[in-house]
Amino acid sequence: MLINTERLELTNFKADYTEQFSKALNDPRIFLYLPENVPTSEEIQNIIKWFIERDKNNIKTGFKGTNLAIVLKENKDVIGWCGIQPFDPIPDKMEIFFGLAPVYWNKGYMTEAAKAVLKYGFELLNIAEIVAGVKPENIASVKVLEKVGLIFQKKLDKVPKDCEFYLGEHYYSITKTQYINKKV
Repeated sequence: MLINTERLELTNFKADYTEQFSKALNDPRIFLYLPENVPTSEEIQNIIKWFIERDKNNIKTGFKGTNLAIVLKENKDVIGWCGIQPFDPIPDKMEIFFGLAPVYWNKGYMTEAAKAVLKYGFELLNIAEIVAGVKPENIASVKVLEKVGLIFQKKLDKVPKDCEFYLGEHYYSITKTQYINKKV
């Protein structure tokens, strides 16, 4: 799969992205609002293998989510990730998620990628609603969500067991109808 934007290519992960993805993820600031820590190179290899397997299984079993590499067109560097998958606290909802190497922050890349993934989710996958959970203090991610049209719905004050990480997050959503009417 390949989604082109003005400056980016969003594509399925490949095994040979390990070195570049490791470099992109090597800054602990990326993980400030995530439940994981900076992964080792070996862990990144395993993560990419899992992404590849999930994408292959989507063909066989129906869409279960995808994690796309964000590749800068000008130099083919992998600078982050963006995707759609079931939202852990509410698994019947599909979540948009993303991350970007800090050297590329504040350049509009994440908004550009998120818009493309929303379009993919609504127009090609025909998803009825896309949601996101975000730590309220993660101002940059909140701004991206709002720029691409997601609307604050509530604070998550109850979550299933094993989803405690999401407790207190702000829950955003946008329906397909809202997306079509806004076309952000």
